[in-house]
Parts: sequence; C-alpha cells; structure tokens
Amino acid sequence: MEAVTKQAELYLAQLDKELSKFPLAVEAEKKTKVPKTYIALGASFVILVLVFFNVWGDLITNLIGFLYPAYQSFKAIESSNKQDDAQWLTYWTVYGFLNIIEFFTDTILFWVPFYHLFKTGLLLYLFLPQFQGASVIYSKVLRPYLVSNEKGIDAEISKVKAKATSAASGILNAAANLHNE
Repeated sequence: MEAVTKQAELYLAQLDKELSKFPLAVEAEKKTKVPKTYIALGASFVILVLVFFNVWGDLITNLIGFLYPAYQSFKAIESSNKQDDAQWLTYWTVYGFLNIIEFFTDTILFWVPFYHLFKTGLLLYLFLPQFQGASVIYSKVLRPYLVSNEKGIDAEISKVKAKATSAASGILNAAANLHNE
C-alpha cells in the first residue's frame, strides 16, 4: 500500500509541475486556496462522469478532440521545430478520417453503450505525447491505403474540382445575365 501511495504522490507532483506552466491553473489555486492538482482532477472527474452518462457526450468529446490539439497545433506552427508540425498534421489527418467514418456510422454507434467514453479514450490515445496513437494509426492504416490509392484519389479530386468550377462559372454567368436584364 505504501508503494501505491508513493506512486500517487509522484504522479501528483508531476501533475502539479505541469499545471504550474498554466497561469490559469496557478491563479485558480491562489483564489480558491485549493491545490491546482485537486482542481484539475476534480474537473477531469466531472467531465468523465458527464461523458460516461452521455450528458453532452458528443459536445464534450468533440471539444476534447479539438481544443487541446488546436492549441498545440498553433504552438507547433509558431515554433521552429518541424517534428511537432508533423505530429499535429498526422493527428488532424487521422481525426478527419475518423470523423468521416463516424458521420456514416453515427446511427449505429449511437446504440453502442458508453460510445462517447470510448471515443474520448481514443482521442486521448491519438493526441497525448505518451502514446502517439495518431502516428501509429496513420503509419499502419491510413498511409498504406492512401499511398496505394493516391492516383485514383487525385483523379477524382480533379473531376470534382472541374465540375465545381464549371458549376460556379455557370452560376456567375446566370447571375450576370439576370443583372444585365
């Protein structure tokens, strides 16, 4: 039991060190006189309960999958390090593909118990640096598929682009004709 307590204290110390990098967490600790680790763990627990019972599950999981990665992407763009750029581009590629899959399977996934809890776990796996899950899924699933189908995908994109350009041109011409009348 002592080993578990020591390990928990170590994790709390690491979390406190990480939270100290965020002025909002430091300010919340000062104002509430509650350790920032407890505030973060409490907020995480509340979010977990909301997702578990599917209270705003869709909203919360989408925010989890978007807010932190978007901020980290901003930091990656602003840094001179190209490795973090690749990490976040990979995340957004995998995230996009998962969103497309989810769109078409949403009516089925709605019936899966605790779906949003699983989705939250998957999103954390994808973007947390400890796991680098987006890189794993990209290299083992998406990249092989995209490389083998790249020419066909490019051809279809060109067709759609040509049709969209033609349709937009037709709409503009029709609008100009109406205006001239």
